[in-house]
Amino acid sequence: QLGKVSNFDYLLYLNLAAGRSFNDLAQWPVIPWVLRDYKSAELDLSNAEVFRDLSKPMGAMTAARLEIFRQRFHDMESIMQHVDAAGDIPKPFMYGTHYSTPGYVMFWLVRAAPGHMLRLQAGRFDSPDRLFNSLQESWDSATTSTTDVKELIPEFYMPGGDFLVNGSQLAFGIRQNGRPVNNVELPPWAATPEQLLATNRAALESEYVSSNLHHWIDLIFGYKQTGAAAVDADNVFYHLTYEGAVDITQVHGIQELKALETQINEFGQTPKQLFTHPHPPRLVQPPTPDPATIFTHNSKQHQASSTANSSDSTVAPTSTETVGSRLVSGGLSSSVSAAALPGPSSSSSKGARLKGGGEDAAGGAICFALLSTILAAASPDIQPAEVQANAAAAAGD
Repeated sequence: QLGKVSNFDYLLYLNLAAGRSFNDLAQWPVIPWVLRDYKSAELDLSNAEVFRDLSKPMGAMTAARLEIFRQRFHDMESIMQHVDAAGDIPKPFMYGTHYSTPGYVMFWLVRAAPGHMLRLQAGRFDSPDRLFNSLQESWDSATTSTTDVKELIPEFYMPGGDFLVNGSQLAFGIRQNGRPVNNVELPPWAATPEQLLATNRAALESEYVSSNLHHWIDLIFGYKQTGAAAVDADNVFYHLTYEGAVDITQVHGIQELKALETQINEFGQTPKQLFTHPHPPRLVQPPTPDPATIFTHNSKQHQASSTANSSDSTVAPTSTETVGSRLVSGGLSSSVSAAALPGPSSSSSKGARLKGGGEDAAGGAICFALLSTILAAASPDIQPAEVQANAAAAAGD
Protein backbone atom coordinates (compact mmCIF):
# COMPACT_ATOMS: atom_id res chain seq x y z
CA GLN A 1 0.00 0.00 0.00
CA LEU A 2 2.83 2.44 0.76
CA GLY A 3 4.92 1.45 -2.24
CA LYS A 4 7.70 -0.13 -0.19
CA VAL A 5 7.17 -3.64 -1.57
CA SER A 6 7.57 -4.31 -5.28
CA ASN A 7 4.77 -5.95 -7.23
CA PHE A 8 7.03 -8.92 -7.94
CA ASP A 9 7.90 -9.40 -4.27
CA TYR A 10 4.26 -9.17 -3.24
CA LEU A 11 3.18 -11.72 -5.83
CA LEU A 12 5.92 -14.06 -4.69
CA TYR A 13 4.78 -13.71 -1.08
CA LEU A 14 1.19 -14.45 -2.07
CA ASN A 15 2.30 -17.55 -3.96
CA LEU A 16 4.17 -18.84 -0.93
CA ALA A 17 1.24 -18.12 1.36
CA ALA A 18 -1.03 -19.99 -1.06
CA GLY A 19 1.11 -23.12 -0.96
CA ARG A 20 3.06 -22.60 -4.18
CA SER A 21 6.65 -23.79 -4.16
CA PHE A 22 9.76 -23.88 -6.35
CA ASN A 23 10.13 -27.48 -5.13
CA ASP A 24 6.95 -28.75 -6.79
CA LEU A 25 6.20 -28.57 -10.51
CA ALA A 26 2.52 -29.08 -9.78
CA GLN A 27 2.44 -25.95 -7.61
CA TRP A 28 5.07 -23.73 -9.20
CA PRO A 29 4.52 -20.02 -8.44
CA VAL A 30 2.30 -18.28 -10.97
CA ILE A 31 2.82 -14.73 -12.25
CA PRO A 32 0.56 -12.98 -14.77
CA TRP A 33 1.21 -12.01 -18.33
CA VAL A 34 1.33 -8.21 -18.11
CA LEU A 35 2.27 -7.31 -21.70
CA ARG A 36 0.33 -8.11 -24.84
CA ASP A 37 2.46 -6.39 -27.48
CA TYR A 38 5.10 -8.74 -28.84
CA LYS A 39 5.19 -7.32 -32.37
CA SER A 40 6.29 -3.69 -32.08
CA ALA A 41 9.88 -2.61 -32.64
CA GLU A 42 9.70 -0.39 -29.57
CA LEU A 43 7.66 -0.63 -26.39
CA ASP A 44 6.26 2.38 -24.58
CA LEU A 45 5.47 1.40 -21.00
CA SER A 46 3.55 4.63 -20.50
CA ASN A 47 1.00 3.46 -23.09
CA ALA A 48 -1.83 1.42 -21.55
CA GLU A 49 -2.46 -0.27 -24.91
CA VAL A 50 0.65 -2.46 -24.59
CA PHE A 51 -0.65 -4.08 -21.38
CA ARG A 52 -2.91 -7.06 -20.81
CA ASP A 53 -6.29 -6.53 -19.12
CA LEU A 54 -5.58 -7.72 -15.58
CA SER A 55 -9.26 -7.74 -14.62
CA LYS A 56 -9.87 -10.78 -16.84
CA PRO A 57 -8.55 -14.34 -16.65
CA MET A 58 -6.57 -15.50 -19.67
CA GLY A 59 -9.58 -17.43 -20.96
CA ALA A 60 -11.57 -14.19 -21.25
CA MET A 61 -9.06 -12.28 -23.37
CA THR A 62 -10.80 -12.98 -26.68
CA ALA A 63 -14.55 -12.43 -27.04
CA ALA A 64 -15.16 -15.22 -29.55
CA ARG A 65 -13.30 -17.81 -27.50
CA LEU A 66 -14.92 -16.64 -24.28
CA GLU A 67 -18.34 -17.24 -25.80
CA ILE A 68 -17.35 -20.87 -26.43
CA PHE A 69 -16.31 -21.29 -22.80
CA ARG A 70 -19.50 -19.67 -21.54
CA GLN A 71 -21.63 -21.90 -23.73
CA ARG A 72 -19.86 -24.97 -22.35
CA PHE A 73 -20.59 -23.84 -18.80
CA HIS A 74 -24.28 -23.16 -19.49
CA ASP A 75 -24.69 -26.47 -21.35
CA MET A 76 -23.22 -28.34 -18.39
CA GLU A 77 -25.55 -26.49 -16.03
CA SER A 78 -28.53 -27.56 -18.14
CA ILE A 79 -27.41 -31.18 -18.18
CA MET A 80 -27.00 -31.24 -14.39
CA GLN A 81 -30.55 -30.00 -13.91
CA HIS A 82 -31.84 -33.11 -15.73
CA VAL A 83 -29.59 -35.68 -14.07
CA ASP A 84 -30.36 -37.16 -10.66
CA ALA A 85 -27.95 -36.75 -7.78
CA ALA A 86 -26.38 -40.15 -8.44
CA GLY A 87 -25.42 -39.21 -11.98
CA ASP A 88 -21.68 -39.15 -12.59
CA ILE A 89 -21.60 -35.66 -14.10
CA PRO A 90 -18.77 -33.22 -13.28
CA LYS A 91 -19.62 -29.82 -11.90
CA PRO A 92 -19.97 -27.14 -14.59
CA PHE A 93 -16.74 -25.48 -15.63
CA MET A 94 -15.54 -23.11 -18.32
CA TYR A 95 -11.94 -24.24 -18.70
CA GLY A 96 -10.95 -27.87 -18.98
CA THR A 97 -7.31 -26.85 -18.82
CA HIS A 98 -5.57 -24.67 -16.22
CA TYR A 99 -3.23 -21.69 -16.07
CA SER A 100 -0.52 -23.62 -14.19
CA THR A 101 0.41 -27.29 -14.62
CA PRO A 102 3.65 -29.31 -14.54
CA GLY A 103 3.47 -29.51 -18.32
CA TYR A 104 3.20 -25.73 -18.65
CA VAL A 105 6.09 -25.12 -16.24
CA MET A 106 8.30 -27.45 -18.27
CA PHE A 107 7.02 -25.88 -21.49
CA TRP A 108 8.68 -22.66 -20.33
CA LEU A 109 11.76 -24.28 -18.76
CA VAL A 110 12.59 -27.06 -21.22
CA ARG A 111 15.90 -25.47 -22.30
CA ALA A 112 17.08 -24.99 -18.71
CA ALA A 113 15.85 -28.32 -17.32
CA PRO A 114 15.44 -30.76 -20.23
CA GLY A 115 15.67 -33.77 -17.94
CA HIS A 116 12.40 -32.87 -16.24
CA MET A 117 10.64 -32.56 -19.60
CA LEU A 118 11.99 -35.97 -20.60
CA ARG A 119 10.65 -37.46 -17.39
CA LEU A 120 7.29 -35.78 -17.90
CA GLN A 121 7.12 -36.90 -21.55
CA ALA A 122 8.19 -40.53 -21.01
CA GLY A 123 11.74 -40.03 -22.26
CA ARG A 124 11.21 -37.71 -25.23
CA PHE A 125 10.65 -34.06 -25.96
CA ASP A 126 7.27 -32.84 -27.11
CA SER A 127 6.53 -32.32 -30.79
CA PRO A 128 8.67 -29.45 -32.16
CA ASP A 129 5.57 -27.43 -33.04
CA ARG A 130 4.32 -27.73 -29.46
CA LEU A 131 7.55 -26.55 -27.79
CA PHE A 132 8.13 -23.02 -26.49
CA ASN A 133 9.46 -21.20 -29.54
CA SER A 134 8.44 -17.55 -29.26
CA LEU A 135 6.58 -15.27 -26.87
CA GLN A 136 4.38 -13.99 -29.68
CA GLU A 137 3.25 -17.53 -30.53
CA SER A 138 2.72 -18.38 -26.86
CA TRP A 139 0.66 -15.23 -26.26
CA ASP A 140 -1.44 -15.92 -29.36
CA SER A 141 -2.06 -19.50 -28.20
CA ALA A 142 -2.94 -18.49 -24.64
CA THR A 143 -5.45 -15.92 -25.89
CA THR A 144 -7.05 -17.78 -28.82
CA SER A 145 -6.75 -21.57 -28.32
CA THR A 146 -9.58 -23.34 -26.46
CA THR A 147 -6.99 -25.65 -24.86
CA ASP A 148 -4.53 -23.04 -23.61
CA VAL A 149 -5.05 -20.42 -20.86
CA LYS A 150 -1.63 -20.56 -19.21
CA GLU A 151 -0.07 -17.72 -17.26
CA LEU A 152 3.66 -17.05 -16.82
CA ILE A 153 6.16 -18.06 -14.14
CA PRO A 154 8.53 -15.91 -12.02
CA GLU A 155 11.54 -16.61 -14.22
CA PHE A 156 10.13 -14.21 -16.84
CA TYR A 157 10.64 -11.35 -14.37
CA MET A 158 14.02 -12.27 -12.87
CA PRO A 159 17.64 -11.83 -13.92
CA GLY A 160 19.00 -14.77 -15.88
CA GLY A 161 17.65 -16.04 -19.15
CA ASP A 162 19.03 -19.57 -19.50
CA PHE A 163 15.53 -20.84 -20.23
CA LEU A 164 15.39 -18.66 -23.36
CA VAL A 165 18.64 -19.97 -24.86
CA ASN A 166 19.45 -23.46 -26.10
CA GLY A 167 22.87 -23.35 -24.47
CA SER A 168 23.25 -27.14 -24.50
CA GLN A 169 22.46 -27.30 -28.22
CA LEU A 170 19.72 -29.85 -27.65
CA ALA A 171 18.08 -31.42 -30.68
CA PHE A 172 14.47 -30.33 -30.28
CA GLY A 173 13.56 -31.18 -33.85
CA ILE A 174 12.28 -29.40 -36.95
CA ARG A 175 8.95 -27.57 -37.07
CA GLN A 176 6.45 -28.00 -39.89
CA ASN A 177 7.64 -24.73 -41.41
CA GLY A 178 11.09 -26.30 -41.85
CA ARG A 179 12.78 -24.25 -39.12
CA PRO A 180 14.61 -25.97 -36.24
CA VAL A 181 13.67 -25.27 -32.63
CA ASN A 182 16.64 -23.55 -31.04
CA ASN A 183 16.75 -20.33 -28.99
CA VAL A 184 13.43 -18.71 -28.12
CA GLU A 185 12.48 -16.08 -30.71
CA LEU A 186 12.35 -12.71 -28.96
CA PRO A 187 9.91 -9.89 -29.69
CA PRO A 188 11.33 -7.09 -31.88
CA TRP A 189 11.61 -4.74 -28.89
CA ALA A 190 14.05 -7.08 -27.11
CA ALA A 191 17.51 -7.55 -28.65
CA THR A 192 18.68 -9.99 -25.97
CA PRO A 193 17.14 -12.31 -23.37
CA GLU A 194 18.38 -9.95 -20.68
CA GLN A 195 16.54 -7.03 -22.28
CA LEU A 196 13.36 -9.11 -22.52
CA LEU A 197 13.45 -10.02 -18.82
CA ALA A 198 14.30 -6.48 -17.72
CA THR A 199 11.47 -5.03 -19.83
CA ASN A 200 9.04 -7.60 -18.45
CA ARG A 201 10.06 -6.68 -14.90
CA ALA A 202 9.79 -2.96 -15.61
CA ALA A 203 6.32 -3.57 -17.04
CA LEU A 204 5.33 -5.53 -13.93
CA GLU A 205 6.43 -2.61 -11.75
CA SER A 206 4.86 0.01 -14.03
CA GLU A 207 2.23 2.51 -12.95
CA TYR A 208 -0.41 0.74 -15.06
CA VAL A 209 0.17 -2.66 -13.46
CA SER A 210 0.45 -1.16 -9.98
CA SER A 211 -2.97 0.41 -10.49
CA ASN A 212 -4.60 -2.81 -11.74
CA LEU A 213 -2.78 -5.76 -10.18
CA HIS A 214 -5.36 -6.14 -7.41
CA HIS A 215 -7.89 -7.30 -10.03
CA TRP A 216 -5.67 -10.24 -11.01
CA ILE A 217 -5.06 -11.07 -7.33
CA ASP A 218 -8.83 -11.28 -6.86
CA LEU A 219 -8.97 -13.89 -9.65
CA ILE A 220 -6.06 -16.08 -8.59
CA PHE A 221 -5.86 -15.70 -4.81
CA GLY A 222 -9.01 -13.84 -3.87
CA TYR A 223 -12.77 -13.69 -3.76
CA LYS A 224 -13.24 -14.22 -7.51
CA GLN A 225 -11.57 -17.61 -7.28
CA THR A 226 -14.73 -19.51 -6.34
CA GLY A 227 -18.49 -19.19 -6.05
CA ALA A 228 -20.81 -16.77 -7.80
CA ALA A 229 -18.04 -14.17 -8.10
CA ALA A 230 -15.96 -16.65 -10.10
CA VAL A 231 -18.88 -17.30 -12.46
CA ASP A 232 -19.45 -13.59 -12.94
CA ALA A 233 -15.73 -13.11 -13.65
CA ASP A 234 -15.57 -16.02 -16.18
CA ASN A 235 -13.09 -17.74 -13.87
CA VAL A 236 -14.43 -21.27 -13.36
CA PHE A 237 -12.06 -24.23 -13.75
CA TYR A 238 -12.52 -27.99 -13.44
CA HIS A 239 -13.60 -28.74 -9.88
CA LEU A 240 -10.66 -31.00 -9.03
CA THR A 241 -8.24 -28.10 -9.44
CA TYR A 242 -9.60 -26.45 -6.27
CA GLU A 243 -8.35 -27.14 -2.77
CA GLY A 244 -10.68 -29.32 -0.74
CA ALA A 245 -12.51 -30.66 -3.81
CA VAL A 246 -11.85 -34.27 -2.78
CA ASP A 247 -13.10 -35.86 0.42
CA ILE A 248 -10.83 -38.88 0.59
CA THR A 249 -13.08 -40.53 3.15
CA GLN A 250 -15.61 -40.92 0.33
CA VAL A 251 -13.11 -42.42 -2.12
CA HIS A 252 -13.69 -46.14 -2.57
CA GLY A 253 -10.77 -48.21 -3.77
CA ILE A 254 -7.10 -47.60 -4.44
CA GLN A 255 -7.61 -47.25 -8.18
CA GLU A 256 -10.06 -44.38 -7.77
CA LEU A 257 -7.69 -42.68 -5.33
CA LYS A 258 -4.76 -43.05 -7.76
CA ALA A 259 -6.85 -41.64 -10.59
CA LEU A 260 -7.76 -38.60 -8.50
CA GLU A 261 -4.15 -38.07 -7.46
CA THR A 262 -3.01 -38.20 -11.07
CA GLN A 263 -5.70 -35.77 -12.19
CA ILE A 264 -4.84 -33.30 -9.43
CA ASN A 265 -1.08 -33.45 -9.96
CA GLU A 266 -0.95 -33.48 -13.74
CA PHE A 267 -3.73 -31.12 -14.82
CA GLY A 268 -3.46 -28.06 -12.61
CA GLN A 269 -3.99 -26.86 -9.06
CA THR A 270 -5.61 -23.57 -8.12
CA PRO A 271 -3.71 -21.81 -5.32
CA LYS A 272 -5.08 -21.71 -1.79
CA GLN A 273 -7.64 -18.91 -1.50
CA LEU A 274 -6.14 -16.09 0.60
CA PHE A 275 -8.79 -13.36 0.41
CA THR A 276 -12.57 -13.46 0.66
CA HIS A 277 -13.03 -9.75 0.07
CA PRO A 278 -11.91 -7.54 -2.82
CA HIS A 279 -8.21 -6.84 -2.60
CA PRO A 280 -7.62 -3.09 -2.15
CA PRO A 281 -5.85 -1.23 -4.96
CA ARG A 282 -2.34 -0.05 -4.37
CA LEU A 283 -2.40 3.43 -2.83
CA VAL A 284 1.04 4.44 -4.08
CA GLN A 285 2.11 3.83 -7.68
CA PRO A 286 5.87 4.34 -7.95
CA PRO A 287 7.03 5.64 -11.34
CA THR A 288 7.67 3.04 -14.02
CA PRO A 289 11.30 1.92 -13.65
CA ASP A 290 13.88 2.02 -16.42
CA PRO A 291 14.42 -1.49 -17.86
CA ALA A 292 18.10 -0.68 -18.37
CA THR A 293 18.71 -0.32 -14.64
CA ILE A 294 15.92 -2.22 -12.91
CA PHE A 295 17.93 -5.31 -11.97
CA THR A 296 20.97 -3.24 -10.99
CA HIS A 297 18.79 -1.07 -8.77
CA ASN A 298 17.25 -4.11 -7.08
CA SER A 299 20.69 -5.60 -6.52
CA LYS A 300 21.89 -2.43 -4.81
CA GLN A 301 18.78 -2.39 -2.63
CA HIS A 302 19.47 -5.97 -1.63
CA GLN A 303 23.08 -5.20 -0.72
CA ALA A 304 21.99 -2.25 1.40
CA SER A 305 19.29 -4.36 3.09
CA SER A 306 21.76 -7.19 3.76
CA THR A 307 24.21 -4.77 5.37
CA ALA A 308 21.52 -3.18 7.53
CA ASN A 309 20.15 -6.53 8.65
CA SER A 310 23.44 -8.37 9.17
CA SER A 311 23.27 -7.83 12.93
CA ASP A 312 19.68 -9.10 13.23
CA SER A 313 19.13 -12.61 11.96
CA THR A 314 15.41 -12.49 12.74
CA VAL A 315 14.58 -9.75 10.25
CA ALA A 316 12.46 -11.08 7.40
CA PRO A 317 13.74 -10.57 3.83
CA THR A 318 12.34 -7.51 2.09
CA SER A 319 13.68 -7.75 -1.43
CA THR A 320 13.31 -10.06 -4.40
CA GLU A 321 16.96 -11.01 -4.31
CA THR A 322 16.87 -11.85 -0.59
CA VAL A 323 13.87 -14.11 -1.03
CA GLY A 324 15.44 -15.50 -4.18
CA SER A 325 18.65 -16.42 -2.39
CA ARG A 326 16.62 -18.72 -0.14
CA LEU A 327 14.21 -20.10 -2.67
CA VAL A 328 15.48 -19.69 -6.21
CA SER A 329 19.14 -18.80 -5.78
CA GLY A 330 18.81 -15.62 -7.78
CA GLY A 331 18.24 -17.00 -11.25
CA LEU A 332 16.42 -19.51 -13.38
CA SER A 333 19.08 -22.15 -13.88
CA SER A 334 19.84 -22.11 -10.17
CA SER A 335 16.18 -22.45 -9.31
CA VAL A 336 15.77 -25.45 -11.54
CA SER A 337 18.95 -27.27 -10.63
CA ALA A 338 19.11 -26.44 -6.94
CA ALA A 339 15.51 -26.97 -6.00
CA ALA A 340 15.66 -30.77 -6.41
CA LEU A 341 12.35 -30.71 -8.21
CA PRO A 342 10.18 -33.75 -7.62
CA GLY A 343 8.56 -35.37 -10.59
CA PRO A 344 4.96 -34.50 -11.41
CA SER A 345 3.79 -37.76 -9.90
CA SER A 346 5.68 -37.56 -6.61
CA SER A 347 3.76 -38.99 -3.70
CA SER A 348 4.63 -36.06 -1.45
CA SER A 349 2.72 -33.53 -3.51
CA LYS A 350 -0.20 -35.88 -4.06
CA GLY A 351 -0.78 -36.54 -0.42
CA ALA A 352 -0.40 -32.94 0.61
CA ARG A 353 -2.97 -31.72 -1.90
CA LEU A 354 -5.55 -34.32 -0.98
CA LYS A 355 -5.15 -33.40 2.67
CA GLY A 356 -5.97 -29.83 1.74
CA GLY A 357 -2.64 -28.03 2.06
CA GLY A 358 0.21 -28.63 -0.32
CA GLU A 359 2.63 -26.04 1.08
CA ASP A 360 5.98 -27.05 2.51
CA ALA A 361 6.56 -26.07 6.13
CA ALA A 362 9.62 -23.91 5.48
CA GLY A 363 7.94 -21.92 2.74
CA GLY A 364 4.85 -21.52 4.87
CA ALA A 365 6.79 -20.25 7.86
CA ILE A 366 8.73 -17.74 5.76
CA CYS A 367 5.73 -16.40 3.92
CA PHE A 368 3.58 -16.02 7.03
CA ALA A 369 6.34 -14.05 8.71
CA LEU A 370 6.58 -11.80 5.66
CA LEU A 371 2.84 -11.37 5.31
CA SER A 372 1.87 -10.74 8.93
CA THR A 373 1.10 -7.08 8.25
CA ILE A 374 0.35 -7.22 4.52
CA LEU A 375 -2.44 -9.78 4.77
CA ALA A 376 -3.95 -8.24 7.87
CA ALA A 377 -4.31 -4.94 6.04
CA ALA A 378 -5.58 -6.51 2.84
CA SER A 379 -8.30 -8.74 4.28
CA PRO A 380 -10.56 -8.31 7.31
CA ASP A 381 -10.65 -12.09 7.68
CA ILE A 382 -6.91 -12.45 8.30
CA GLN A 383 -5.71 -10.93 11.54
CA PRO A 384 -2.11 -10.76 12.83
CA ALA A 385 -2.82 -13.20 15.66
CA GLU A 386 -4.16 -15.76 13.21
CA VAL A 387 -1.16 -15.27 10.94
CA GLN A 388 1.23 -15.76 13.83
CA ALA A 389 -0.59 -18.92 14.88
CA ASN A 390 -0.38 -20.29 11.35
CA ALA A 391 3.31 -19.42 11.18
CA ALA A 392 3.95 -21.23 14.44
CA ALA A 393 2.02 -24.26 13.23
CA ALA A 394 3.93 -24.29 9.95
CA ALA A 395 7.27 -24.05 11.74
CA GLY A 396 6.35 -26.91 14.06
CA ASP A 397 5.16 -29.33 11.35
